Amino acid sequence: MNGSLKIQIIDAVRTILVLLLLVTAVAGLALFLTLLISPLLLRVPDHFLHLSKALVLRDYGHLLLYLILPWPQSPLTLAGIPMTDNAVAHFSDVRHLIIMTLWMTIVALIGAGLALRYEKRTWQLWKLSGPLKSLLALLIIVGLLAIADFDDFFIRFHYLAFSNMNWVFSATDNPIINLFPDTFFATLFGIWWLFTILFLALIQWCINRYLRRLIRKL
Repeated sequence: MNGSLKIQIIDAVRTILVLLLLVTAVAGLALFLTLLISPLLLRVPDHFLHLSKALVLRDYGHLLLYLILPWPQSPLTLAGIPMTDNAVAHFSDVRHLIIMTLWMTIVALIGAGLALRYEKRTWQLWKLSGPLKSLLALLIIVGLLAIADFDDFFIRFHYLAFSNMNWVFSATDNPIINLFPDTFFATLFGIWWLFTILFLALIQWCINRYLRRLIRKL
């Protein structure tokens, strides 16, 4: 392998690693922002378990905090909404997935920040602009395909993410599922996807702006 090819391979691998760090960091941030605004999207059905809307929203807030707070939590119990053991186990699985995503996001944010700083210091930021643009186009296409057949995408995701069938809720045994119709999850996914696209587009805009200013100075 000649020196020039070796350098090209190293540059390509480095660019891919930086892009992976950026996508992981941005997607993680987008996820937590989406979760934080999710109470605004919750629609409580009329006469839901004969509970007040305030109590249902309080239960949802408790569920949300249970899912995203990184320190140890007591087993999930809600004040007004009954749940079976399988439902509690599923939310525990979801919590583990979210907390793992939280730590991955933190690591990726630190890594992406250091990587971008290094690329800037070594005058290599220009190598990210083209691949980042292609990545954005790919994410837009994949996101549109997922939204077009969201039900199938959602089911496949659960089969991949969870090793059991606890995520299959009965509305009779676990009425909490009535708070989460397909449109609720589809909306959350759409918001997460838009946040991810916007954050990556902002990073690309900042890189291109920096490069244009750099060219003017030359």
